[in-house]
Amino acid sequence: MPIPKILRVQVNVDAIDKKHLYKDKKGTYLNLALVNTPDSQYGQDYMVTQDISKEARDAGERGPILGNASALFLEDGRPAAKQDGQASKSAPVENEKSGTDLPF
Repeated sequence: MPIPKILRVQVNVDAIDKKHLYKDKKGTYLNLALVNTPDSQYGQDYMVTQDISKEARDAGERGPILGNASALFLEDGRPAAKQDGQASKSAPVENEKSGTDLPF
């Protein structure tokens, strides 16, 4: 399986559990985990979760699901077609107010 050149990630920042953010000399950090979802009915290649400390995992806590990601296999500057067996993208949902697929 080829390695994707780009991963496009969508994150719901409102779902971030702020108690698992940590500060360092250069800023505040958020650890993420991308879980491969090859059979996703939504056409996404990965589920994005907030990675939490080992201690929190051992205590039974789970990081929240924050979004999803798509792998792009670039050929000549364009996204390459996915290999057979991979889910295709679902059609965008139209917003009733604006008639577009934008959520606002």
